[in-house]
Amino acid sequence: MEGEETGNAAEFRLPLRRMLLVMARIGTSAVQSPAIRTSAQTSAPAALSWSYKALFWLFIVSVLATHAFFLWSVRGRVARGDPDFTVFYTAGKILREGRGAHLYHPATQQAVQREFATDSDIRRGPLPYIHPPFEALVFLPLTFLSYREAFVVWNVLNLGMLGVALGLLRRCMGALQRFPLWQWFMAALAFFPVFANFHQGQDAVLLLLIVVLAFRAFDRGAWFLAGCWLGFGVFKYHLILPLALMLAIWKGRKFVWGFVAVVAAVASMSLALVGWSGATAYPSFAWRIVSEPAFGGIPARQLPSLDGLLTGWPFAEAVPRLMQGMVLAASIVLLGVVARLKTPARGQRFFRLCIACAVITAPLVAYSTNSYDLSLLILPVALVADDCLLEPRKTLAATRRLFVPLIPVLISPLWFFLWMRWEHINLMTPFLLCWLYVIRQETVRPGREQGSLHSGAQIA
Repeated sequence: MEGEETGNAAEFRLPLRRMLLVMARIGTSAVQSPAIRTSAQTSAPAALSWSYKALFWLFIVSVLATHAFFLWSVRGRVARGDPDFTVFYTAGKILREGRGAHLYHPATQQAVQREFATDSDIRRGPLPYIHPPFEALVFLPLTFLSYREAFVVWNVLNLGMLGVALGLLRRCMGALQRFPLWQWFMAALAFFPVFANFHQGQDAVLLLLIVVLAFRAFDRGAWFLAGCWLGFGVFKYHLILPLALMLAIWKGRKFVWGFVAVVAAVASMSLALVGWSGATAYPSFAWRIVSEPAFGGIPARQLPSLDGLLTGWPFAEAVPRLMQGMVLAASIVLLGVVARLKTPARGQRFFRLCIACAVITAPLVAYSTNSYDLSLLILPVALVADDCLLEPRKTLAATRRLFVPLIPVLISPLWFFLWMRWEHINLMTPFLLCWLYVIRQETVRPGREQGSLHSGAQIA
């Protein structure tokens, strides 16, 4: 995404922050008065603007074309019911038929899937629905359509939710507002986890929207409302609970009360949908599925998390208890390290970087994190980029530290290679850990507060 084809050696030494500022002007019509700038001052940025603009959009268009080609090539599998959307459609049909008490019965799920999905050559038995019952209500209206139509409609809704999430996020960004919304949208579609969400018909974009709404409430100081929004995300509790824990340590009782209130409401709704028998069957059913690949769980080598990094190798199978103990210990340590950012989180710009750390940490420590779950990273990417653009005195080295670990995560062809060729998406985890480390260091580095105050004065 970063080209180096500039006209002379001096341009190679321009700070990355300046490059970001130039890219921020892409697509905008505001032009500074020639009386303010000399031709010598404007020639290099203008050249950079066009060269990096061309390279950036060449990368984006190439990635989008790759994604579109792949989706077109697997359209037959989609029609057969292979995507994960099958589980949501199945759960919606079960509720619509009034069989909520059997929502977590494998035989019931398989019988329903036989009505719309043909036999697949990549799985045996039904794709299991393991999310809480209340989420199935979202998909119940789609069951009035055929499976193919419902899949298309759900992805159209995903496009709308992605646009709303990006629009809300853009409105609270300072420097990144110079990027038009359509550029945000195109860049997000080129992010592999977002593509994986559309490929599978998953609900990760819905979770992204909920987390963005919670962030905006946090940004306004509405702690109770932020807890309420985040509570609606417990349909992916393996991601939301670690995130809520860190935020509860930082923001205290108001956030906790909002979160608990909504969780209690959706838990009551779920109990009403499936009854006590379905509710008691759910924990053991979900655990068996996610912990055993033979029942539909994802192999550890395909998990971009601490679990995948430590247990996704052949040698780990010889000592499973030891490796799971190491995963638990590493997750607790990582949660503790990020939770200790309570003091830096008291400031506005410090808090935004702390939020970025928390959102990155949640999928790292979560059990059974999938690639599409990393769609949440759109939020920390925006927060870090906006912070770099708002702080004029950030050095080239500091900016490089903040973005270089992220570059492999943004390169979609590398994801395709790790997914389809090598089957080791867990190799993305070290880059995420490195990125988390440098962001955390940025929040606690000496003199950051003075730099932020100076930046605010210049912006004002």
